[in-house]
Amino acid sequence: MNAQNVTAAQVEAQETCAKDQPIPFIGMGTIAHQPYFKPIARRDLMAAVNTVARDLGLRAASVVVIDALLSCLPCKDPKTGQDRPITSCTLLTVFAANTTLCFRAKGITDRQLRRHLERLEEIGLIQRKDSANGKRFPVQRDGRVIGAFGIDLSPLLARSEELCTLAAKRRAEVTELRGLRACIQKLRQDCAQLELGDDMRQFVDATANMMRRATTTVLQARALITRLSEILSRHSQDTTKDKCTQELTADSSPREPDQPNDAETKLGKMPASDGQNVRHKETPKPYTKKIPTENEEEFWAKLETLNSFYPDPPRTKHRMLQIIFEFGRMLRMQQETLSEAIAKMGTKATLLMQDQIAGSCDAIANTDAYAKRIIKATCQVGHGQLPTTVC
Repeated sequence: MNAQNVTAAQVEAQETCAKDQPIPFIGMGTIAHQPYFKPIARRDLMAAVNTVARDLGLRAASVVVIDALLSCLPCKDPKTGQDRPITSCTLLTVFAANTTLCFRAKGITDRQLRRHLERLEEIGLIQRKDSANGKRFPVQRDGRVIGAFGIDLSPLLARSEELCTLAAKRRAEVTELRGLRACIQKLRQDCAQLELGDDMRQFVDATANMMRRATTTVLQARALITRLSEILSRHSQDTTKDKCTQELTADSSPREPDQPNDAETKLGKMPASDGQNVRHKETPKPYTKKIPTENEEEFWAKLETLNSFYPDPPRTKHRMLQIIFEFGRMLRMQQETLSEAIAKMGTKATLLMQDQIAGSCDAIANTDAYAKRIIKATCQVGHGQLPTTVC
């Protein structure tokens, strides 16, 4: 079969398809010259720009101007009146007058509008396509708008996917930073109860101002947690050494057990025990029973995410429960869910569950519901055993 080269006109195609549509005016914005990008809703794009405004070097007023420009795009469905996604087939050149843009930008002045447009063009989010006399107007053919002179939003839409990805990253950092702030607050309270030197005391007091700043990053917060944990760990070691020294000093001069004092001997009285060994039974206090020390360090080392917040293993059951509920608040887990987990799974299994959730927190939308599914699956598997997968 021989192929022949023919034109569209030779095969009797429509005239509008066979002939190229010439551009009436050079320099105007047209759909044919716009870049391709994935369709995106106007609200989603505006939310992304608002989130990454600081990364782009934009002020709040410049973000409002971008919102005003996006509101001028022809995105509304004429039948339903609802917004349709912005596509590469949407004319992205805004030809609205400055009066309209000032009104939609919350009533800023014409001079302020020009200044913000210059800033947006400077960082490469818009491109001006002015006519010969500097006016903005649409170019029509056969009753349809085929182009316009005005403000081209193609650079902004070309970076829409990049901006949305960066915005998602910033939102995840804000969520993580919220949990780190709660952990730093708890460590500060623990350090405030210690007898520290002047330098250490000034550092602990300065952490409050550091966490109030809006520019504090996740890396800075993690560094503060590491420093505060080191202070607590060092003080705990010093306290242990002091106790050991006191015990050795006390043992150097032992006293005979059950030996009556001099006053009782002079009065001819016997001690209260009357020379008999009586074993007294004390009512155990709640949550003061010590955890078995065997494999305690190995168990705590398995909790890779949790022990970064609490490097020292708990020595009592009360401290373990305190860690469970504090870490649960950081993971946005309800107190009732944690109580149910402790009752049905035990404290160590609950800590393993929290460490598992914290390790993949970015992929879990609702940590409380996820924990409830783990508790339900654990009861079906057996007491204290975490299932390998949760549906």
